[in-house]
Amino acid sequence: MDFFDSFPEPPPPAERPPAPPRPTWMRPVAALPAAMAENAVIVREERLAIAVGGLSVYPNGFDFSIHVRSRGDGDQIDPHGSRRRRDYVLNTGRRDSGDPAQNLRVGVLFADGRRAASHQSRRHLMPDHDAEPDEVVMLQGHGGGGDRSWDMSYWIHPLPPEGPVTIVVSWLAHGIAEARHDLDGAAILAAAEKAIQLWPDDQPLEGWVGSPQ
Repeated sequence: MDFFDSFPEPPPPAERPPAPPRPTWMRPVAALPAAMAENAVIVREERLAIAVGGLSVYPNGFDFSIHVRSRGDGDQIDPHGSRRRRDYVLNTGRRDSGDPAQNLRVGVLFADGRRAASHQSRRHLMPDHDAEPDEVVMLQGHGGGGDRSWDMSYWIHPLPPEGPVTIVVSWLAHGIAEARHDLDGAAILAAAEKAIQLWPDDQPLEGWVGSPQ
C-alpha cells in the first residue's frame, strides 16, 4: 500500500446554514444612486487639509467621501495610527494598542439628535442581520492612500430627516479638536427619490461564511 493511501479519508465537511438575506441597513447592490455635488474644505491649515467629497444617495441611505491632503516636505498622513504603532514597536519592542483619540475620527449627526462615529466598536457599528436599527449605522467603505493623500468613503443608514446633517471630524494627532460641515438633509431626501431600485435587494448576502451546523 502506498504511504499516503494508508491515511484514512477525512470526514465530509459539515453543512453550513444558508446565507441570510442582505440586511436592510447595508448599501444596496441592486440600486443606482443619485449623485449630489459636494466639495467642501472643512480643515485647511498650512500643511494639512480635510474635505468632504460628493455624495451618492440610495433609497435607504447615502455615502460620502473624506479627502485628506498633506503638503509633504516630510509630513506623513497616518489616519488610522498604524505607522505610529509600528514605529512604537520598532523603537521599544513592545506592542502599542494606540490611542484611538489620536487617529482621524469621522462622525455624523442628524437634525433629530441621532448620531454615529467611525471609532465606535465593531459591535455597535454592525447591527444584527435582521435588525432595523433605531440609531444611525455608519460603516467605512473603500479607501486608501499614502504619505500625502488619503481618500475614504463612509456609508450612512438610514436617510436623514430634514434639517442639517453634520459631518464632524477630529484628528488630535494634528491638533484638530473638532471641525464640522453641514449637509442639507432635505436635499439628500430629494436625491433619494431619484435613486433607481433596479430589482429587490432580496438575494442572499454575498461572501457569507456561516458557522457549520
